[in-house]
Amino acid sequence: MANARVVLFGASGTMGFEAFKELWRRRKFYDITLLVRPSQANRARFRRYARQAKLSYRSRSGVSEGQGLRIIWGDATRYEDVELAIRGADVVLDAMAYISPQADYHPETACAVNTDATGHIVRAIEAQPEGAERIRLIYTGTVAATGDRLPPIHHGRVGDPLKPSIFDYYATTKIAGERLVLESNIRHWVSLRMTFIMPTQYKALFALQDPIAFHMPINSFMECITDRDAGYGLVNCVRIPPESDF
Repeated sequence: MANARVVLFGASGTMGFEAFKELWRRRKFYDITLLVRPSQANRARFRRYARQAKLSYRSRSGVSEGQGLRIIWGDATRYEDVELAIRGADVVLDAMAYISPQADYHPETACAVNTDATGHIVRAIEAQPEGAERIRLIYTGTVAATGDRLPPIHHGRVGDPLKPSIFDYYATTKIAGERLVLESNIRHWVSLRMTFIMPTQYKALFALQDPIAFHMPINSFMECITDRDAGYGLVNCVRIPPESDF
């Protein structure tokens, strides 16, 4: 039986890299495709896995393909790169996000990544043969879509109104991206509204020093999830049978 073909977007991010490592641990079951920007840091991050997959690492653009691992060196804000990655896919995992505080400083980039690139994913899935019926999409939304969690509404529920906090451009671009998924022709999709994803590396965690830390109301109810658990949960969605009502 052929392996499921899984495409992962956002593999170089905090949650996305943990999801990639979880896919890699299960690589005897999955053929993995990544769309990754060809930066020096990204090439260094995936070099060890490329070596294990006997993947040619000389190219700085286009496709590098090895044993069970294919890397598209490109940009998710370009439809052509997204469509190339999704060709032949069975499942698409979208862990991609341009988050705050950077989203506050660069709103144009936030819109391009969180909204426009999500539209490219939807469009590319629908463009594949029977893609909308066959390819499953696991999209990662955000709890920021429903704004502050002040008492007495600190328990989130499916169906809560979308009311992002004032000036939270990240939340508005993610809401727009989620709506593109919701209104698509894709039959099997889900939006996982992620909470604060806490890096499990000490340096990465304490690098998150920004005035945004003071935007949270004192009485807010907060929750977090580790990057490892977030990546693990995202990959577990691949195992859910298509006939499930999940």
